[in-house]
Amino acid sequence: MMNIIKSEFYKIKHTWIPWAHLVFPILYSLLFYGATKITGLKNFDDMDIIQNYLVILGAVLPIICGAVTSKVVDMEASAGRFQVLLSTTKSRSKAYIGKLLVLLVTFLFSASFAIAIFAILFGHQSTVVWLIELLLIFVGCLSIYMIHLWVSILLGGGASMGLGFVETLIALLSMTNLGDKIWYFLPCTWSSRLSAIYVVGSKLTDSSYLLKEFNMWMCVAIPITLVIFASSLLWFNRWGGKSLSE
Repeated sequence: MMNIIKSEFYKIKHTWIPWAHLVFPILYSLLFYGATKITGLKNFDDMDIIQNYLVILGAVLPIICGAVTSKVVDMEASAGRFQVLLSTTKSRSKAYIGKLLVLLVTFLFSASFAIAIFAILFGHQSTVVWLIELLLIFVGCLSIYMIHLWVSILLGGGASMGLGFVETLIALLSMTNLGDKIWYFLPCTWSSRLSAIYVVGSKLTDSSYLLKEFNMWMCVAIPITLVIFASSLLWFNRWGGKSLSE
């Protein structure tokens, strides 16, 4: 497995992907921090500013995920129509999991960078709290990466990117009353909603709201995530190596 992961990192080493994971969090954190000083955000409560920062970060993740998975899969398609990916190891499961792990690790690095920079500039929370919010953002995106990797391989990069824009719109709409009862069932909303719920819940003296929302989410999200992972893995093991977009 380690050789597969090393191979996947080597494939993206000379592409724009590493730079995107470095530049985007820097730009986003700096621009948002600047906005808190010169726009109407400066009149917001500190916790509301943090909540908005995390919500927007979580909402745009599907677009970023769509672009990254699209590039990764397009590289595989160009390298002998996925034959390099399929012939890397005798175990297709290891090849799929290795690619998924590399995508998740690079995202975790990028999200950590975005949280760390804003935490240093803005403050107002302990390191532990910032780490918890990072964890919620990361956990919330697990299913998104599985879905987009599957869609990119099956339907092509264009479909993955298009799906990302739709998911971002849904994630933003879910922050209104429209999403109060259904966000648990929509993976694209999890990162934004989980971080927002944690920020709101941390301001309340009664933790029952926080526990209720998290318990409800886990009861729905864990089965959904397991089904997506098992289904995509089963499909990949039976896949013939050809995208429907070809």
